[in-house]
Amino acid sequence: MKKAKKAVLVMAALLLLLSPFAPWITENAAEARALGAFKAQWKHTSDGCGFNCVDCGAKRTRRVWFGRKIEIEYACGMLPSDSPEYHKRKELFVSFLGTVHGK
Repeated sequence: MKKAKKAVLVMAALLLLLSPFAPWITENAAEARALGAFKAQWKHTSDGCGFNCVDCGAKRTRRVWFGRKIEIEYACGMLPSDSPEYHKRKELFVSFLGTVHGK
C-alpha cells in the first residue's frame, strides 16, 4: 500500500509540474480541437460561419501557460466574393485539459 500511495503522489506532483507547459497538447491536436469546437458551435445554423473559404482555418498557434492559443480565420453568411476582406479572425484558447475557450 505504501508504494502505491507514493506512486500516486509522484504522478500527481509530475502532472502538477507539467500542467503549465502542457506538453501533451501538440500544435496539431490544439488546432484540431479549436477548429472542431468552432464548427460544432455553428453546426445547426443554416447560414452560419465556417472554414469553407480560401485560406481559412488555423492561421497561427502559439504555446502559452496552461495550453495553446490558436488564431483562426473564417467567413460567415453569404459572401459577395471569397476575398480576405470578408473573412474574420478569432483567437481561441485550448487548455491543458483539452477544453476550448473563446468560442
